[in-house]
Amino acid sequence: MQQTKQQKLADIQKKMTMVAVIDFPGTLLVAAGLYGIFSGFGIETMPMLDNSNVHFAMLGVGGVIMLWGLTKMFQLAKLKQQVENDES
Repeated sequence: MQQTKQQKLADIQKKMTMVAVIDFPGTLLVAAGLYGIFSGFGIETMPMLDNSNVHFAMLGVGGVIMLWGLTKMFQLAKLKQQVENDES
């Protein structure tokens, strides 16, 4: 069964939404890591957050997740553009 153009676009949009949802924790990790490096958490109940190695780990893991999300979004945007420009 052949998918119509609208079905393909809806499928791509659904995938883009899922990538955005998966990418969100990476953004939070990068933001928390940067906050910890420049401001410091100072939370007595969570002394782990006062460790600079944890801040750099948060930056690293969050950066990898964001990089994956960026590349996946570019791939899906390119595919979406190809489907929109397809004349058949």
